[in-house]
Amino acid sequence: MINEVDLKDIENIVLDSGVIIEYFKKGSTNIKKILRKHFFNENRSIQLHGHYLLKSEIFYITCRSIGIAKAKDIIYKLEKFINYISGKLLFERAGLIKCKYPIALPDCYSIASGIHCNCPVLFLEENELTEEIIDKLNEEFNSKIYIIT
Repeated sequence: MINEVDLKDIENIVLDSGVIIEYFKKGSTNIKKILRKHFFNENRSIQLHGHYLLKSEIFYITCRSIGIAKAKDIIYKLEKFINYISGKLLFERAGLIKCKYPIALPDCYSIASGIHCNCPVLFLEENELTEEIIDKLNEEFNSKIYIIT
């Protein structure tokens, strides 16, 4: 688990699509406040990294709920905040993670992005990312996977 206090010394981070989608949902939550304060503002000190599957995943999920035009607008807004890493740099590690663990391919790319950038990866709680799997991934791949609360 990670909370706001843990973010003070972080310079680079990967946010999984679920975390980003949470930011764009209606209503106010503690997670949204943390995201706005640390990641989605012009004065942020933490650099966000991501992968191109992230863009597709965010687009199709938001498109289904709010329409194509608004989904495109969200993707456009994210361009200001996220440094997208080429799939050429991530495919092998993401594929190896997928080969060994029963987790979604976009999650594998998020983890590979964090490994590539040597930075933490934040996820919302997911059924397939159990504490046991997270511990194994962190040990085997020297990843830094956290669940945001």
